[in-house]
Amino acid sequence: MKLYEVKYKKVNSIFWKNLRKVVGDGFVENQVDANNRIISSKDIRWFMLEDETRIEISCQNMIFKFSKNRFYATKDRMEQESGVDLKINKR
Repeated sequence: MKLYEVKYKKVNSIFWKNLRKVVGDGFVENQVDANNRIISSKDIRWFMLEDETRIEISCQNMIFKFSKNRFYATKDRMEQESGVDLKINKR
């Protein structure tokens, strides 16, 4: 399992914060309850760390930067799930 790093900051902030040892991430648009009523219209990006900690960060006015290892972690996961080696065409 490949790990990667994510940097994030508010749009007008000078300082970046780091998340290390990230194993996966995702995006949640609207949160709904059991009756399909929207309970939160905030977009949230979540990150799963190596120790299975889940971190959720609101996307409002935020900038995210992913390390290049995220590409290889995603590629490896896709290869494991499909059982096929994916070839990369370099440009």
